Amino acid sequence: MTLELAIFIIVAAVAIFSAAFMLVSRNAVHSALFLVTNFLCVAFFYLMLNAPFLGMIQVTVYAGAIMVLFMFVIMLLGAERLRDEEPRYPWLAPGAVALTTIFQVVAFVSIVRGNVGLLKPIPHQPQVRFVHAAPGAPAVDVYLNNEKMGSDLAYREPTEFTAVRAGDYNALVFPACTEADQSKCPDPIKSGTAPVVVNSIRLEPDTTTTVLITSTADQKLFLMTVPTDMGPLDSEDTLRLTAVNALPSGAPVSLIQLDPAKEYRADLTPEQRGRVVLVADLGATTSSGVSSAKTITLNKGDYLLAWQRGDERLMTLDTLTMKPKTHELLILAPEMVAGQTTPRLTSIRLKPVRTEEAFGSPQQIGQSLLSAFLLPFELVSLLLLVAMVGAIILTREEVVKRARQRLVVSPVVRRINRAVRNPSAESSAD
Repeated sequence: MTLELAIFIIVAAVAIFSAAFMLVSRNAVHSALFLVTNFLCVAFFYLMLNAPFLGMIQVTVYAGAIMVLFMFVIMLLGAERLRDEEPRYPWLAPGAVALTTIFQVVAFVSIVRGNVGLLKPIPHQPQVRFVHAAPGAPAVDVYLNNEKMGSDLAYREPTEFTAVRAGDYNALVFPACTEADQSKCPDPIKSGTAPVVVNSIRLEPDTTTTVLITSTADQKLFLMTVPTDMGPLDSEDTLRLTAVNALPSGAPVSLIQLDPAKEYRADLTPEQRGRVVLVADLGATTSSGVSSAKTITLNKGDYLLAWQRGDERLMTLDTLTMKPKTHELLILAPEMVAGQTTPRLTSIRLKPVRTEEAFGSPQQIGQSLLSAFLLPFELVSLLLLVAMVGAIILTREEVVKRARQRLVVSPVVRRINRAVRNPSAESSAD
């Protein structure tokens, strides 16, 4: 037995016993305290599931604000303790116990026969996007099998991430239609137009893939797949950076971080300028489709970066402001310049994409409550409101009865009141 399982069993036992004592206690204040204990156990379960935000919400909202409201109602109605008298609804408690027992039996049978504990979460559909990173190549249209993923994609332009079914696909690249009226452009799939690039790619569930349209040294186009990690980050102040070497040939390159305060000082040696190698030994691209890419995690902030091959500085990038909880993609690629026959180097930076939110984070909870769970959330809120109103109505008759009993005046007090109102009549009667 692991330590985590032992802690879970202990906390679960405390939660069950506190819930049971909450139901059988005849003192409303004690019952409320047992309920607070149960809420704290549930908050501990959220912490074990790596959802600290949900755990704190459980403590502050339910164990805090909600229980204060319950205690206020209990004190206001004077129902701290139940009286030992015949209940108004004697069938209510046995009926509740019977319904609870039936529900537990049905739930137990369903869980055991349905192998609920062995079920795995439904995987998300893979997402894919295309990026035109081939210098000198015209705009293109890209397809996955017969589905168009992007049209008139120019150099340095990406498509949006699109969710598709998991499986094997043929990625097709066609020359973009040059007609001014796009409605006159024939469908390349139906017309049988030969694609300029055909490549088979496999998209697995729960993955995100970037497909680069790049070229070899002899200007032959091919596709290169780059895994893009969009999973949750461990820290709120970090981001992911994927560096890709899309140069057609040459020795491996490195991505380094420069210190702006020291980089341009002539009195410092290269070793004293505080250069940090972020990504090392990125190989050149090949037509095999295997990406020359590496992903690292950085803290948010401003970065002065440079591409370097050995001791040779290839190019220095402008200062980049990187935001937290995003994915950055930097591509070192050639670029054709008007009037020149040989391309120069450039760095393609795609628009940062937000990473997925961790389970239990404020953003994930907000997205879930305002989308898939909006109706159940509102129904539970309505159910709690009805339960509170019903409890007040059931308790009100007992409170009114107690108040009337307190207002009953004894015969002695009545005689005193009559004597005060009419002293002569009282003396004559004596």
